[in-house]
Amino acid sequence: MSEQKFLAPPQVTFYTKAGCHLCEDARDMLDDIAAQTSFELTEIDIRSDLEIFEQYRYRIPVIVINETILIEGRIDYSELAHALGSTQESARKQYTD
Repeated sequence: MSEQKFLAPPQVTFYTKAGCHLCEDARDMLDDIAAQTSFELTEIDIRSDLEIFEQYRYRIPVIVINETILIEGRIDYSELAHALGSTQESARKQYTD
């Protein structure tokens, strides 16, 4: 079997809400990075669930990659791109070693 069948793209969860300018900036960054790096994106509006709202309301935007919170608040493009690139590189190494 080819290596591609084993490599799943990183799972990215993006916690956001309407009217959040930092969230809009982060979403634009995710769109830009998606043109270069493959990942599965789930976008969650924190207002859709009271528990999620309480957990993230002062922290958004929050980006979780493979169930680990990596970045929140003011997000730096290079930090986000590196995090997504590193995640894919780690997966590649796991299956080629």
